[in-house]
Amino acid sequence: MLSDYEICNKMANKTRKKQKHKSKRQETAITNIQEVKVSTPAKKINDLYAYLIIIVFGFVLYANTLNHDYALDDAIVIIRNQFTQQGTSGISDILKYDTFTGFWLTSNPGKTAQQIQEEKKLVAGGRYRPLSLISFAVEIELFGKEIYDHNNEFLHYGNPKLSHFNNILLYILTTIILFMILKRFFPENKNGKWYLSFPFIISLLFLAHPIHTEAVANIKGRDEIMTLLGSLLALWFTIKYLDTNKSYNLILSSLFLFLGLLSKENAITFLAVIPLSVYYFTNHSLHKNFISLLPLLIAAGVFLVIRASILGVGGDKEIAQEIMNNPFINASESEKYATIFFTLWIYIKLLFYPHPLTYDYYPHQIEIINWGNPGAFLPLMFYLAIGVYAVYGLLKKKDVISYSIWFYLIPLSVVSNMFFPVGTFMNERFVFISSIGFCIFTGYLIYNYIPKFIKDAQSSSYAITMILIAILSLYSIKTISRNKAWENDFVLFTTDVKTSYNSAKSTCSAGGKILEEAQKPHIFENKALHDKYCLQAIEYLERSLEIYPEYIDALNLMGNAHFQYNMNIAKSLKYYNKVLRLRPRHNIAYSNSKIVIARAHGLINSGESVATYDEILSEVLELLKIRPDHAEAYHLAGTIYGRFKEDLHTAIKYFELAKKHNINIASFYRDFAVAYGMLHNYRDALNHFLKAQELDPDDVQTYYNIAITYNMIGDMPKANEYFAIYNRMKEK
Repeated sequence: MLSDYEICNKMANKTRKKQKHKSKRQETAITNIQEVKVSTPAKKINDLYAYLIIIVFGFVLYANTLNHDYALDDAIVIIRNQFTQQGTSGISDILKYDTFTGFWLTSNPGKTAQQIQEEKKLVAGGRYRPLSLISFAVEIELFGKEIYDHNNEFLHYGNPKLSHFNNILLYILTTIILFMILKRFFPENKNGKWYLSFPFIISLLFLAHPIHTEAVANIKGRDEIMTLLGSLLALWFTIKYLDTNKSYNLILSSLFLFLGLLSKENAITFLAVIPLSVYYFTNHSLHKNFISLLPLLIAAGVFLVIRASILGVGGDKEIAQEIMNNPFINASESEKYATIFFTLWIYIKLLFYPHPLTYDYYPHQIEIINWGNPGAFLPLMFYLAIGVYAVYGLLKKKDVISYSIWFYLIPLSVVSNMFFPVGTFMNERFVFISSIGFCIFTGYLIYNYIPKFIKDAQSSSYAITMILIAILSLYSIKTISRNKAWENDFVLFTTDVKTSYNSAKSTCSAGGKILEEAQKPHIFENKALHDKYCLQAIEYLERSLEIYPEYIDALNLMGNAHFQYNMNIAKSLKYYNKVLRLRPRHNIAYSNSKIVIARAHGLINSGESVATYDEILSEVLELLKIRPDHAEAYHLAGTIYGRFKEDLHTAIKYFELAKKHNINIASFYRDFAVAYGMLHNYRDALNHFLKAQELDPDDVQTYYNIAITYNMIGDMPKANEYFAIYNRMKEK
């Protein structure tokens, strides 16, 4: 039987064991390192040094974007967005409609914003991201300048230098908030060197990572930055509330989450990230944690109600029924998820090895694959493995690696195509938030494992420093180099097409931008150089159509390219016909066909067109089958029949059809009058000449023709009157 002393001693040992076990469960993977005591003033000074380095390093990384122009989707949200271009007076419309409605209004005159919003649902659920557009509108209101093209014609209002500067500032501020949060989560430092602290290492890795160039160097990427900034501030003030019990922090946390959601819907994932972070890095009660989450849920609920009232709910089945907005449209469900896991593998690859980078992962830069492909099966195994570890870490260890996995997976879930379509296979900006998880993981490996392999504290600190310098140097070189591609659309498209040569979008964009460049005076006036640009554009556009034969944008641009290169009217109309066959009401192709037809009359007469009139007539008649309301096409058909085929009766038939469809140009009435005159129907000829004179009173030849026609019908006083007018005008 045990003595009282032995019983007491045994109970004390049990208590010590329980306390020891409890202590271990509460540790994260880096809390086994003894904290180096640093005085509070010294900590504040070190923090100031850290902030200063982040600020300077951020500007060093992105300073070469300050002289950049607008690029890529900047057209949609700034330079061609009707609401943004109005400055602060457009804010009410920005708040009332889908983010892209202002852009579509610019290219669809005569339609209302409500009509546009109903017609242009290209992405499931639409887009309600007004906050970044409001920031652009304010910039234009306060600092916007008039921007002109090479012909000195006004294009839009803007100030790209300021916008790029603000992107850098917001990115730096986001990194500083991240650093502050990480300091709260990981307050211990094993080596006493503030610049080798775990939070600082993570922050520098995040700041320098080249995969962020799309979010920072592209002005439109501000929505990604503002989303993360608002979400991190929501996390920060949630922690502040839990630490201080001051209720105003709850108000601030919900406000910043709401602002993050107004920037981009991805902030919704922080409804999971925030409580998860609280669970991993605080010891507050479940009740208090729930109180801290409640305002965030309310903020998210308010946002979702507003979003639904603006965009509506449901209707997703009617959205994105073509491959450029739904890349999985021709894939089976099995192929869809196999391809998704392949894209998830590319994200991992780009986080570890960010090269090459491109803005374009559209079809078929990424091919649809099946589960027999290792590119689908192996990523599935990888993600299952890290998912299992994340759950194990959540339930058992609460270690840093499992937390980093959660921080990677949760934000990625909403842009992965796993749960709803996002309109493309992937984009580098989609892992902007998730990359924090990667940086935590990488920083943890550097900070925690090097001292385990190198026991000497001084040597391990030296090794950490060298490895960090090497990684940051490589990141910096790649980031600064990659920024150059974002200088403007021409540089971006012609750079990234070399990486994304299998993308219909990239090859189309490069072709279109090269064609646009060929119109600039210094190129247009040099025929050899102009033709070189046109042929290169045609080569890219042919590649785009090889990848996706029904690509509307590429077909339309191909029509433009053949006309611009050698004024091949037949080929131009052939491509516009292909567009209109797919989309009979396509306004741009229809308008382009009118422009080409208007030029065709003079080109056929002068012999400048490489196409024969028979080739042209064939395409014009095909166009009339598709669009029987095309008055200008009837005019050209009549002209060819009358002038070149000498079939005046058929010419008259087509002229009558053109007139029936309300054509109202002087050249048409002149041609119609000539046809009647050649048939000796002078009365009708006269009526049409007079209409031509009414529409174009400055055309000298029309007065002469009227005089001749009056003469033919025997009205000499009128003939002499018009001969006199003709002579006076000719003398001038």
